[in-house]
Amino acid sequence: ITPFPYSCLEVMLGSTKSFVDYFTDWYETYKMPTVAASTRKNYEFTLDKLQRNFDNMRMSDINRSAYQHFLNKLADEYAYETVAKIAGHCRSCATDALEDGVITKNFTTRTKIPHCTDYEAEVGNNYLSYADMVALSEYTRPKASINNISAAMVLTSLVSGARYSEVAGLTWSDIDYKNKTIRIDKTLDYKGDMGFLPTKTRSSNRVITVPDYLIKILGTLHQDQVSAGVKNNMHLIFVGKNSSSVPSNNSVNKFLRTAHDRLGIKHITFHGLRHTHASYLLYKNVSIYVISKRLGHSDVGITQRVYTHVIDELQHEQSDLINEALENF
Repeated sequence: ITPFPYSCLEVMLGSTKSFVDYFTDWYETYKMPTVAASTRKNYEFTLDKLQRNFDNMRMSDINRSAYQHFLNKLADEYAYETVAKIAGHCRSCATDALEDGVITKNFTTRTKIPHCTDYEAEVGNNYLSYADMVALSEYTRPKASINNISAAMVLTSLVSGARYSEVAGLTWSDIDYKNKTIRIDKTLDYKGDMGFLPTKTRSSNRVITVPDYLIKILGTLHQDQVSAGVKNNMHLIFVGKNSSSVPSNNSVNKFLRTAHDRLGIKHITFHGLRHTHASYLLYKNVSIYVISKRLGHSDVGITQRVYTHVIDELQHEQSDLINEALENF
């Protein structure tokens, strides 16, 4: 049995290792050999957040206040399920560190996961009407190519409801040309080192159907990449002729702004394409349970809360149909 990599002197004096180093050793010793590859990505995601927030801070110097501040920062960016997962990893690590005598107090004790910002809920006016959605689609389709990767990304989100990080992280193996589906099981760390990260939540891993015209556009894009000698070690879909990376979120939003100005339609953000997609399906009377799974929500309650504006409008519009049906009963 390989001993845990801390000397007796370190335990007696209190570990001089940083939280990041201790977590790395703990993960590689106890977790990495026993968990599935998908679960390893979750631990590595946690490690990335520790590196960004604690850097070289010694584990023995971390108190409850510093750790709670860390959770509060996470809550400003991630959903509750993601923050809870990170907190669980940290709590387990700190518990073992206390057991080993590396720290004298568990700094995760009596800390709380705060109310988490859910960017999904901030729909507001960030979605297009049906007419504007059609206009944007017709404007974008002929432009979606190796010469305009931003257009291809916009079209993909509009007809799939995928988030920017999910679209950016798509690889060619995620496309099923025969069944006309896209698999979403990872995201691109566009705010970090441009590597792959897990999806927002476990339920965000999904396979969704997409229109035949999108499959054909992506197929042509792949052929054009091969012909142009485009090389990308990560096999990312949305890479153009003159770049080895995916267009940034800012670049894609710039394309959207230009499209909106030329079409004379309302301005929305890239994430607004997801809201537009969901709103359109609701208006088309697609089951909210099906839409919830398509969006990767962990439960239908999230979908109902996020798109309550559409549901309320539909309920109002269909009240006459309900009355008519009951009158004829």
